[in-house]
Amino acid sequence: MFSWSKYPFLKMLIPLALGIWFGTFFGFSTFSPVFTIGIAIALFLMAGWAVFLLKSIRFHWLFGGIMACYLFMAGLSLTQVHEASEKHDYFRKYESYARHYIARVYDYPTERASSIKTVLELEYQFGDSLPSRPVTGKVMAYFQKTDSAFTLRYGDLIAIDAPVDEVSPPKNPGEFDYRAHLMRKGITGQCWLKDSDWIDLQTNRANPLFSFSYRFRDHLLLSLQRCGVKDKEFGVAAAILLGYDDSLADDVRKTYVAAGSMHILCVSGLHVGIIYLLASFLLGFLNRNKWQKVLKNSLLLLLIWFYAFIAGLSPSILRATLMISFVIIGEMIHRKGFALNSIAASAFILLCVNPNNLFEIGFQLSYVAVIGIVVLQQPIYHLFYFKNKLLDKAWEITAVALAAQAATMPFTLFYYHQFTTYFWLSNLFITPISFFVVMGGMLLLLVSWVPYLNVGLGYLVWGVLYIMNQLVSWVESLPFSIVKGLYVSQLEFALLLVAFLLLLLCVTLQRKRMFITMLAVLLLFMGSVTWRHYVSDAYEGMTFFSLRRHTAVDFIKSGEHVLLADSTLMADESTIDYSLTGSWTMKNLSHSPQVVGLEEDYEGPFMRKRSHLVSFDGKLLALWNDDWALSDSLSYRLPVDYLLVLNRQKPDIQSIVNSFKVNLLLIDGSVPNYLAEKWAMQAKELGIPYLNIGDGAAEF
Repeated sequence: MFSWSKYPFLKMLIPLALGIWFGTFFGFSTFSPVFTIGIAIALFLMAGWAVFLLKSIRFHWLFGGIMACYLFMAGLSLTQVHEASEKHDYFRKYESYARHYIARVYDYPTERASSIKTVLELEYQFGDSLPSRPVTGKVMAYFQKTDSAFTLRYGDLIAIDAPVDEVSPPKNPGEFDYRAHLMRKGITGQCWLKDSDWIDLQTNRANPLFSFSYRFRDHLLLSLQRCGVKDKEFGVAAAILLGYDDSLADDVRKTYVAAGSMHILCVSGLHVGIIYLLASFLLGFLNRNKWQKVLKNSLLLLLIWFYAFIAGLSPSILRATLMISFVIIGEMIHRKGFALNSIAASAFILLCVNPNNLFEIGFQLSYVAVIGIVVLQQPIYHLFYFKNKLLDKAWEITAVALAAQAATMPFTLFYYHQFTTYFWLSNLFITPISFFVVMGGMLLLLVSWVPYLNVGLGYLVWGVLYIMNQLVSWVESLPFSIVKGLYVSQLEFALLLVAFLLLLLCVTLQRKRMFITMLAVLLLFMGSVTWRHYVSDAYEGMTFFSLRRHTAVDFIKSGEHVLLADSTLMADESTIDYSLTGSWTMKNLSHSPQVVGLEEDYEGPFMRKRSHLVSFDGKLLALWNDDWALSDSLSYRLPVDYLLVLNRQKPDIQSIVNSFKVNLLLIDGSVPNYLAEKWAMQAKELGIPYLNIGDGAAEF
């Protein structure tokens, strides 16, 4: 029987999370921060009044209700306090007359393909003839790759003479919302800095703790390389041991994702637990008396928090570290807690520190996975019994993977639109191998200064990592290792979450009615999916994608589609994955459409293309490019529904008017902004309706 009294933090977490969600999605202007905090304080005082004045047990619900309202308002207040744009010294409020900044390098600079990327914290803002004023705000900065950019370190102060741009919202259907992702981290702008746009002020104001953490992590990474851990295995080792994934190759990352083993590369409960067990074993001699045990537990607390610190303090490692901290503190005070309450307590603390954690995908996946393991692993494990110890252990590991997958499946479908088929197979051998990797890697870091022993152990760790990578690659190569294109709408995501919650209650409370209700919710989910597929199959239309330096037009009819695109786009897999596949997934379309080049002729069942004219669904589309010469061969103006202007062309609306009767002029995303503005200006002067695709995709 489920008893709320055993899980006080779970009761506190729910209204706090609801308050944060409400404050985020219903705006910050609804209430002023002072008003919200005042209401929260009043509710807290009312709760105290309920405790001291209402002695009867019949009124205990009143205290709980008031506290729930208080926590809801507290969550709402937290979102307002952490919202950068609500602060009185937010830099956007003064940039109209002061566009120069003094900024501090806020994050560890990382090298990208064409830039040095880091986060800058703005500290001062000034104009050409105006005094400086303190400001707040974080921006994502991309530095041109130069010798001076490579010298940047965390905490360095620099002067910036460049505009801070707004981060653009998604321009295509189903595209990843990078702006929302940055805003959840408190980053509200971005800038591109050439070598002449900034000056190093030769001053460092780093947080000493974080500065030490970065330096110590760099030392450990260098130690791994010196001991023989190299190539792709070094990137995996750095991610597993220290949470540093900048050296992780893209193909390795994709392989682990396809095999359902990406969680191994994220420092989490498994890694912290191994560190705890190893350290507890090494400190086993401190078990002789009460004070030695207190000293041992204190050292364990310091050690796991130090490890969490150098591993990046990600939500997954913070969750695990807090939970193990509760276990250690419980041993020190001789109190045994409940795992679910410890999970809720760690989430409560992290949300109080930063309410935006609630919307981080890593935070959500980390917590639902561990909740699934805690609640569902044992029921799944007891479904089958094996006398053979090896088979029993294999089934136990598989039960853990199944429980975690059942919990995280709604989130992976909603956020990533994919499902890894062989997650159970990869985890069967990845889990024990990763145990040896973490143990061996930590021992290697401890003895990295010992000659010969460090190199021998380094090659041993490298060999184990090599075997693990090969096994993961084998799983990824199996047929249908990853199923993509599994779109789930917001309503369907909510239904899946309700079904998962009912499953947890069914297992915890042992009530059959919960199971029947869960099946009813899943039936609603299937009905929604079926209806959406029916609507998608009946859809007919064109999608003009908004892409920089590329052209892409999708012609869709009855579940089939043909993509008109330039040749360079089809060789750019990253742009296709980022900007196009989201739309295809939403419309239940194939990710491998028939592709027609801009210069090709094509005749299909529902779309035809001849030279620069495209016919689709009774509509006529003309492509306007530099080599267009139709006006020389026709003695009349050709009526077209749409005319698409491409690439870097000198704006010449008059030539278009001489050749066409245009219902709508479309300015493609491949047209540079300064030329697009000129095209728009000329079209407006001649009274021609126009639409700039560079501002966002268009569907007709």
